[in-house]
Order: sequence, then structure tokens, then C-alpha cells
Amino acid sequence: MATINDYFKDNVANLENAEVPIENNLIKWKCPMSPYVKINFDGSVSNSLAAGGFVIKNRNSKPILICAMNLGSSTINVAKALALREAPIWARRRSLTHVLVKSDSKIIIDPVCGVYEVSWNLRSIIEDIRWCASSFQDIKWGHVFKEANFVANAMAYVGLKIVNLCIWDACLPVEANLALLVDCNGSSYVKGFSL
Repeated sequence: MATINDYFKDNVANLENAEVPIENNLIKWKCPMSPYVKINFDGSVSNSLAAGGFVIKNRNSKPILICAMNLGSSTINVAKALALREAPIWARRRSLTHVLVKSDSKIIIDPVCGVYEVSWNLRSIIEDIRWCASSFQDIKWGHVFKEANFVANAMAYVGLKIVNLCIWDACLPVEANLALLVDCNGSSYVKGFSL
């Protein structure tokens, strides 16, 4: 528990405008409407080691699939893009057809949506994401505040401690349980909050 608390204290910064419900400066993770599932993804870099993670949750806020991956030496943007590249691959393996993809990383979401040109080091990864996304019946993309992306943040942090890619079905590693519990309870966060 102390580990995840340290992570959130170190990584809640640089908040931007987002598509999340904000009431009196409160932010919360919002469940997708049926038939959609929601993918949240993120990346992390610590001591030159990069990791990524994502969570796929259903309309009841319950995890369907959770992933953490160690990516070796890389940049934060590449780590986030690689986490996003894995998420739709695994969603298709689960025969999911309607997907909402959300993250606090506009620098990854916007190029996937064609809002602006992608940097050269992310070009092939973004093209892979677009190709995989084309296989869904419907996929929607959006940016959220970091407070609505805590479970994905926690999974990226878990990725720093593992050797390869790890997948969990319908449960999370202990380090991410607090973040999931807050999401599942429909709790709101004050902008800038850390667990």
C-alpha cells in the first residue's frame, strides 16, 4: 500500500482540460454505457526503466482484463504508446466490439485521432494502434484527467517491478487495489488529489 501511495504522490501533476464529469472541481472515473467497455492506459519511467499498463473495465466498473509490462529503457511517450498498442490487441482477443479508450496522455491520444502529426519515434506504434482499432465495430477516444486514470497509472507502476508482460483476468495485483476500489465506489477526486 505504501508503494502505490508513493507512486501517486510522485506522479500527479500537469493536469489538462479533459472530458470527465467535473462538479465543484471533483473528478471521477465514469462507467461506460452498454455495449461499451472502457480502456484506460498509461506509462511510467523510473531510473531509465520504462513500463506501461492498461485496464479494461465493463459498465459496472469491474475489470475484465488488466495488464502491466516492463519495457526496458525507453521514453515516457513510447511507454504510453506501447501500452495503448497492447490494449486493443487484448480487447479483440476477448471479442470486445465497442470500446472507449481514455488516458491522461493527449500526446498519444491526439495523434491516434489525427489531431496532429505524430513524432517520428512514435509513428510506427501509432500506425499499429490505428490498424488494430479499425477492427472494432466502434471505438471512441478521449482525454481524461489523471484522477480518472489512477488504475492505469498503478498498472504502469506495477510494470516497473516485473520482468515481462503480465495479464490478470478480472482481478488486480495488490498494488492497484486501492485505485480500483475508489473507482468502483464511484468516489470523486478533487483536482490534484493523490492516493
